[in-house]
Amino acid sequence: MSPARATWNRLRRRPFALAGGLLVALIALACLAAPWLAGDPSRQAPWLGALPPGASHPDVLDENRLGVGKPAELAPAALGANRVVLTVRESAPADPGDYRLLLRGGVLSIRGPGGMAVDRLDCARPGFTAHEIVPGGGVGRALPRQTLSAGPPPPAGWFAPGERVLILRQVPDVTVATWTAELRNGVVTALVRRVGASETTVAEAAFTGEAITAIRVGAPGQERELRRQHLLGSDLLGRDVWARTLFGGRISLAVGLVATLVSVLIGIAFGAIAGYVGGALDRVMMGAVDVLYAVPFMFLVILLMSLFGASWLLLFVALGAVQWLTMARIVRAQVVSLAAREFVLAARTAGLGPARIVLRHLVPNCLGPVVVFAALTVPMVIMEESFLAFIGLGVADGDLGSWGALVEYGQANLSTARWWLLAVPGGAMVAMLLGLTVFGDGLRDALDPRSDRG
Repeated sequence: MSPARATWNRLRRRPFALAGGLLVALIALACLAAPWLAGDPSRQAPWLGALPPGASHPDVLDENRLGVGKPAELAPAALGANRVVLTVRESAPADPGDYRLLLRGGVLSIRGPGGMAVDRLDCARPGFTAHEIVPGGGVGRALPRQTLSAGPPPPAGWFAPGERVLILRQVPDVTVATWTAELRNGVVTALVRRVGASETTVAEAAFTGEAITAIRVGAPGQERELRRQHLLGSDLLGRDVWARTLFGGRISLAVGLVATLVSVLIGIAFGAIAGYVGGALDRVMMGAVDVLYAVPFMFLVILLMSLFGASWLLLFVALGAVQWLTMARIVRAQVVSLAAREFVLAARTAGLGPARIVLRHLVPNCLGPVVVFAALTVPMVIMEESFLAFIGLGVADGDLGSWGALVEYGQANLSTARWWLLAVPGGAMVAMLLGLTVFGDGLRDALDPRSDRG
């Protein structure tokens, strides 16, 4: 039986290791397929705030613009339709602030938002309704639609018995309008506004995402509503947590794999040279490893990131540089034990040079322990990168951040109403680390022939 088949047979008898490897593979595949599974992780809906898992809302942008003869500025899902219908809550521009009405000796005085005296206040202007502001800042009863003047007594019905101070706010009246846009290849060909039975042809219009309560596409009678689902909720800016977690996993896995590769290359080269050459060079090189073990490497990484700035290259090199010491010891021990074997003596007798002996004969025979340690190094590197991101020294890709950055964001905004901001990326990171650790342990046992009980 070949060594590879024997290793696979031993691994098959370890269900926890196989389950860990399957979990790692599923998470990695989901992260790789993030653009197709989750869409745009940087797309925002700030008017919605943090939505709980399973929530949905109309699939619209923060700013939506329609102009006849111009490309429509709508969500991507609506641009391919020939007809788009928007239900919009329209209101007049907001009033600048609250007004304070004071009743002294039966005489009315009016103070504006800045505390300045106002002679006349029009509470009957079209598009606004005056409301009383109740203690705590809430909007209370609607006040009569009248014009007030400072000096004479107020009209009946404004002040309650015994009331001397009244705070009012002119709230814009809301009109629900239906806007229908005909599109051709994403360009608006016609735009109609309907309120009740009244229709108006309009040249252009703009709507905030907050004002749109529904968006439908399709021919009349066959319309379908476009809604954006948030399977695992959204953050404070309305960004999808599912998408940000998958894209964050791509960053964390890339850091873990690249930094581990750096540590493997350095460790193999250093350990192989020290173990094969031996003598004084071996003592010096391994003595340097012992000295470097005493250095607080995480402090060194933080210092490098602080002095030279956060960059992907520096992060890969710095994290890889803190992991190669153990790899060098493992490789050096393997090379020392293999250097006295017959196949190495035969290679020397055949006249092969040291470099070829190390690369062609010694290093390939060390790959078993190297692969096992590399599998266990990936979760350690991901943890270290997550720690750096948690303290603000991670590397972000635009609006995207690694799992550590997402965990830091969730912790900073943690409350009982926003638990998913921490639980989702934290759960993904824990699942990946657990799967890698369990699989690495199982792989270590499977590569050891002494564990074979068959």
